[in-house]
Amino acid sequence: MPLLALAFLAFVGLGLPDPLPGALWPELRPHYGLPQAMLGLVLAAMAAGYIAASLLAGRAMLLLGIGGVLALSVAATATAALGQALAPPWAVFMVFAVLAGLGGGAVDAALNTYAALHFAPRHLNWLHACWGLGATLGPAIATGLLAAGAGWQAGYAAVGLMLAALSVAFALTRSRWQDSPGAPDGPPLPALGALRQPAVRLRILVFFLMTGVEAGTGQWVATVLVEARGATPAFAAATATLFWASLALGRVGMGLVVDRIGADRLVRLAAAVVPVAAIGFAVAPHGVDLAALAVLAVALSPLFPTLVARTPARLGAATALHAVGFQVAAATLGVAILPAAIGLAVQAGGAAMAPPAIAGLAVATALLVRRLG
Repeated sequence: MPLLALAFLAFVGLGLPDPLPGALWPELRPHYGLPQAMLGLVLAAMAAGYIAASLLAGRAMLLLGIGGVLALSVAATATAALGQALAPPWAVFMVFAVLAGLGGGAVDAALNTYAALHFAPRHLNWLHACWGLGATLGPAIATGLLAAGAGWQAGYAAVGLMLAALSVAFALTRSRWQDSPGAPDGPPLPALGALRQPAVRLRILVFFLMTGVEAGTGQWVATVLVEARGATPAFAAATATLFWASLALGRVGMGLVVDRIGADRLVRLAAAVVPVAAIGFAVAPHGVDLAALAVLAVALSPLFPTLVARTPARLGAATALHAVGFQVAAATLGVAILPAAIGLAVQAGGAAMAPPAIAGLAVATALLVRRLG
């Protein structure tokens, strides 16, 4: 199997387990007799593992090679899902949640690093669209199994078996991921050496804010439409779904045009549109605000994958080996922190406070992207 095709499958697999805790929580929670708030603890455990693995991915790739990291980390995600499918004691379930985060973070960082070194920017956009496909398929599979009368454990088992098959594919192709053209030359750069570079720290901040805009918009749009703009819950939920779909489809479309426009130029153009669209969602009249929301999703869509793709060219291959993992960790932290920070604004001033907060983050993101050059 060509490595590019396997990478596409891997990004689908990366997206499969991420939404399962939320999708299966109505069935999983009564099984363990837990309060609703414990879902946050599961997500925090996964995020902690994800961030830790992303930060350490560069060192792991130096020790094991990208192929070794991919094989082991996909196996870890499969083990976590299959372990949770056994409905173990709650403490063990949480250990598997951390393992799922560790495996997912390592896969994300390693695959993004390899793709940035070896694939074109269009492929990075399509790879990240594949993550969206996986994030859609995971809950759909679990929901279908529930509808057929299976328990919540079946959803984890199905995803775990698919990830196990993927881990075998990575184990069999481990040597093919090593010593390919475009791999870092010269002595390895320590992780702290990469982190000391101002350009690396600037990119970390960009990824933190950028993904915060994505996640903050996706998480709060339904609440804004219902509580501040009089929409029905069904309409609001459909709008939130369309936001994520537009983000994924935008990456497919941007992958088709990025080579013609130029990766750096596309990033600059998209980043300039992001605050305009975010402000439009905040202040435009009914109907126009939803159009602005769609434009915001499309404008955001190429930023993450294209900036990852340009990391080796901007920073050098040796620095990129660590910097991509740092960027993935910063993105995970942004998803975890900034929507919660927007929630504090909503709690203080109502749902109408969310769009201005998102617009402020979007402006900051655009200004920092301009500083990338």
